[in-house]
Amino acid sequence: MKVKKISLVVVLILAGFITNDVVVHADDHEEHEDKKHEKYKDYKDYKDDDDEYENDEKYYNDDEKEGETYYFQDAVSAKGTWNIWTRTVATDKEVLPFTSSQKVTFKVEGTNKELSFFVIPKDGEFFVPGKAVAEVLGAKATFYKASKILEIQNEANELIYRAGTNVVYDNNVKTPSPAQVFYMNEELYVPISTITNGLGYIAEWQENNQTFVCQPITN
Repeated sequence: MKVKKISLVVVLILAGFITNDVVVHADDHEEHEDKKHEKYKDYKDYKDDDDEYENDEKYYNDDEKEGETYYFQDAVSAKGTWNIWTRTVATDKEVLPFTSSQKVTFKVEGTNKELSFFVIPKDGEFFVPGKAVAEVLGAKATFYKASKILEIQNEANELIYRAGTNVVYDNNVKTPSPAQVFYMNEELYVPISTITNGLGYIAEWQENNQTFVCQPITN
């Protein structure tokens, strides 16, 4: 009888430790999410003191909401190109090499890094799964599912996207995306030009093997 009582006490003590551990981990996760949301709020309130950016009308409103489109006062007249992020708003766009969703290969030239996924042509842009592409390009990517925010960082650059907006925070600067990013199949899809150029690469389409090949941008 004593043996049974001792065993029961041991089980209850162990259960208490396990429960406490789970609670601590959950609290840590929530605290981490809160900190990241605070960081995004800071970015929303970001004001650039540089004279080049004094005209706030050229930038998106600070209270962007999912599903809304934000406009620059001035749009460029040149055609937009699917693989070049001009960081301006184009009034017209070139025709894409293909216009239906299809499975492609994405690779980095001169390395063995490659990935296969479905690319989605939409609004004159090629949309790719942001987190997966960022990691192939050697960046660290964190996706916050509750807020649908994707944070990407490599040694030189940081990009922050949010579903349903055409705003990218490019090294802390609020910058126009050529089209709204969107959430689908547990992924945030972003224009290929913004993520490749933003991380220092440019993508070229190879029709013969259905592959996007990325190479570093050289000045």
